[in-house]
Amino acid sequence: FIGPKVEHLKLFGDKGAARAAAVSAGVPVLKGIDKAVTLKEAGAFFDEVNGGIIIKAVAGGGGRGTRSVADKADLEEAFTRCESEAKASFGIGDLYVEEFVEKARHVEIQILGDAGGNVVHFGERECSAQRRNQKIVEIAPAPGLDRELLNDMVESATQFAKKEGYFSLGTFEFLVDVGSKEAKFVFIEANARLQVEHTVTEEVTGIDIVQSQIKLAAGATLAAVSYTHLTQPTKRIV
Repeated sequence: FIGPKVEHLKLFGDKGAARAAAVSAGVPVLKGIDKAVTLKEAGAFFDEVNGGIIIKAVAGGGGRGTRSVADKADLEEAFTRCESEAKASFGIGDLYVEEFVEKARHVEIQILGDAGGNVVHFGERECSAQRRNQKIVEIAPAPGLDRELLNDMVESATQFAKKEGYFSLGTFEFLVDVGSKEAKFVFIEANARLQVEHTVTEEVTGIDIVQSQIKLAAGATLAAVSYTHLTQPTKRIV
C-alpha cells in the first residue's frame, strides 16, 4: 500500500477527531465542537458565538455537507440539508460546527513523513478562490502573506505531523483570518492522501512528490532522498 497509515486515515477522516488532535498538538483551531452534534446542540453553539457558524460533515470533503449560517432562523434548514448531503456523499450524516470566519484566506501546507517520524514540508499552496466551498484556483507560493505568519503555519503543520508520527504525503489546511486587526491562522483539517493539486507544488519545487511517496513506501528515509531541509519554491505557479 502506498500512502498514509491506517490510523492516520481514520484520524483525519474524522474532522472532529482531527480538531481535538490539533489542540493536543498545540495547534490553534476555531471555536467549535469536536464531535457530531444534534440540531439542538448546534443551536446552543450558535448562541455562544459572536457571529455566524459553519456546519460541516464529520466525514466531509470537497465542500459537500457544508453550509454557513448567519441567521439562527436558517439553522434548521441548513442543518437538515447538510445532513442529507453528507449521507448521500459519504454514507455518514454526522455533522459538527465551528464559528464562521467571514474574511479568510485558505492556505494548505504540503508535508511528507517517513517511517522514522521525520517530517519535511514543500511550502504552501493558497486555495482561497473557491466556488461552493470547492477549490478552483491554486497559487504557490501564497501571494502577499506575511512570511513570519507562513513560517508559523508551516511549523504548526510539521509539529502536528511529527506528534502523530505521520507517514507519507499529507496536506494540512489552515484559514488565515484577514478580517481581524492582527492576522491569525487556525487549523481546519488535514487530507491524508495525495491531492490532485500536488502538481502545483511539484512545479514550484522541482521535486516529484509522487516518486518520493513511492520511495518512502518501499522503505527509504527522507535523509536517503535528500529532503532534510526546508525546500524553498523557485517560482510562482497559478
